[in-house]
Amino acid sequence: MSSEPIPPPLRYYGAGDPLGLEQIGEVWQRRELLFRFFQRDLLIRYRQVVVGILWVLVQPLLGALIFMGLFFVLGTKASGSNAAYPNVVLIGMLCWQLVSNSLRDATGSLVNYRHVVTKIYFPRLLLPLAGLMCAVFDFLVGCTLLIPTLYLTGASVQWSTVWLCIPIIAWMILFCIGCIAWLSSLNAMYRDVGYALPFALQLGMFVSPVVYDLERVSTSLGPHWQMLYEANPIASCISSLRWAILGTQPPSGLGLITSLLITAVLLFSGLAWFRVADRQLADRI
Repeated sequence: MSSEPIPPPLRYYGAGDPLGLEQIGEVWQRRELLFRFFQRDLLIRYRQVVVGILWVLVQPLLGALIFMGLFFVLGTKASGSNAAYPNVVLIGMLCWQLVSNSLRDATGSLVNYRHVVTKIYFPRLLLPLAGLMCAVFDFLVGCTLLIPTLYLTGASVQWSTVWLCIPIIAWMILFCIGCIAWLSSLNAMYRDVGYALPFALQLGMFVSPVVYDLERVSTSLGPHWQMLYEANPIASCISSLRWAILGTQPPSGLGLITSLLITAVLLFSGLAWFRVADRQLADRI
């Protein structure tokens, strides 16, 4: 009885792209499709919602009020003036909402669209990027809360450094791109990532200065631990954004450089891994 011949292993004969940078050009060429995915995700999110887009404003505002009330009951607060403290918490909540929403939505994007991924070819990076765009949209809408809160609290704004908010937000978005490139492709192969993500986000909120500022960390930790703490890109982004707007304590130079390097490594390694995973995505998802 003759056995069937074993087919040879699949080989990829396309152009080499070890860093995955060609995906950026593909995304730009298919930017209209990216906008369509973003529009669809946004419509699905707010379909049959009575309050609608106001949820974008309610969530960070309620979160800030809850933590402010909790610290008031405990008889403590983040360092800084009474006028700046509500804005310190609100900026932290808005930044964390951007990170958590982008990671939550983009991580499951490939799995949610597996009926499309397995049938036709398109740059699969468009799907997690569409989830990130929804999170950025919510973040920009939520930032409008800062205008009345800054006015009502009478906090002083550092107008000479406000323009630095643009590169800081871009830095935070690049960090999110690196994270979602890793998480979305890994979740398509191993569903454990999706189960572990909520716990990781909950833990990340408490190890990042979301509801407290960097001054409290610097007074509680030694210089070596503080540098390690500032190496967290989320911590450095939040602290830098507060410094640019309110003039609070910025991260140290060494901590800032370290967090920038970590962001760059995460971004390029995420793009490279996504390119490798993309070749077997349709068979593994």
